[in-house]
Amino acid sequence: MFDHKRRARIVIADDHPSVLAAFRGMLQSCYDVVATVPNGHDALDAVERLRPDVLVVDLMMPDLDGLEVCRRVKEFAPETDVVIVTAYDDPYVRTVATQVGASAFVPKHSAATTLEPAIQRIVAGRVIRE
Repeated sequence: MFDHKRRARIVIADDHPSVLAAFRGMLQSCYDVVATVPNGHDALDAVERLRPDVLVVDLMMPDLDGLEVCRRVKEFAPETDVVIVTAYDDPYVRTVATQVGASAFVPKHSAATTLEPAIQRIVAGRVIRE
């Protein structure tokens, strides 16, 4: 059952420290940012350990890309919604992201105005476990 009194828990994964800091700054007033991690392996570990409501993950990372992270998260934590963020707003990649289970796809160039609303739509439309 959705607990509207509890803030959604977010993990952010991006290999650029400035992006991690910016996204944390954007989201921490509305959500509990429980971890920021610099790569896909750490994202998987954080999701397994912390069981966030939402994972925000960069598409292009050097070890595991966001699509592979999303695919793996949906295998072991299907209750975690995944938002893929990318500098490459490509319709084909959007389609693949949806196929591997992403709940949203946000271009980095518009993330300042679209990331938080995308997460808000996800949270409003789902049941968050207590």
